[in-house]
Amino acid sequence: MYRQRRSNRIRAAVAAFAGLTTLLLGASLITACGRTEIEGAEASQSAGQNTAITVAETTTLPPTTLPPTTTTTRAAWPKGPVVPLPAAGAVPVLSTIATTDPVVFLTIDDGNIRDPRVPELLAQFKVPATLFLNQGPFLTDPDYFFSVIASGGTINSHTKSHTQLTRLNAASQRNEICGMRDIIGQHMSVPGHLFRAPFGVSNGATQTAAGSCGINAVLFWHAALNDGRIQYQQGNQLQPGDIILSHFRNDLYDNIQALLVQCALQGLTIAPIEAYLPLPAGG
Repeated sequence: MYRQRRSNRIRAAVAAFAGLTTLLLGASLITACGRTEIEGAEASQSAGQNTAITVAETTTLPPTTLPPTTTTTRAAWPKGPVVPLPAAGAVPVLSTIATTDPVVFLTIDDGNIRDPRVPELLAQFKVPATLFLNQGPFLTDPDYFFSVIASGGTINSHTKSHTQLTRLNAASQRNEICGMRDIIGQHMSVPGHLFRAPFGVSNGATQTAAGSCGINAVLFWHAALNDGRIQYQQGNQLQPGDIILSHFRNDLYDNIQALLVQCALQGLTIAPIEAYLPLPAGG
């Protein structure tokens, strides 16, 4: 019953927007078995879950179709001038990007579950994604994550072990943050220059540690994707410049579909956040 109601709601939203083909989305495409109940944007994870690698089972689905007027593909963004990140000093902490461009930014954390449909969906709609990964998942299958960012984006540190950084001293924080960036750098010519703290918990030592090894900004979020739905921190729709949190979990494929629908309804583009957070000159 729930799945039928959700399917009908999505069909109505897309039809009202464009009167075109319905996007198959939501609970009607989600298998209930094996789903993890998520409470909040960053559910606490046990040490075992941080390194467990599970490849999600997939089901053959009909092709996804969005209204042809959707703006999910990359355009010539940004339209206006942007200010490079600072070269030195305090690393800024951001949950939104100050812009009037009709853009939002997709970020994906952790890496434990690698659904092969996800890179296919991102490639289909040319959606860039900024990844924040941990050591275990990244080293297990780096090629998968390279395929996820084939349409744009970077791979960035999310610490080596997904630990809560505020429980660590400054040296240990640096080892977690910078050590993961070094690992990424062993597989890519240029590792990402952004960072996200596990559970969204950080302090001044976190910013100092991040800034010591080439990281220029710490990112939080202003909306989150869970269970095929968008959770807003403010209001009931996306805002230009929103940083959107998601995770490599069983629901990621459905979450991205939900985001694509909402972007189509609001006339928004999923843009590469790196274009709005450029490195300083010579950085």
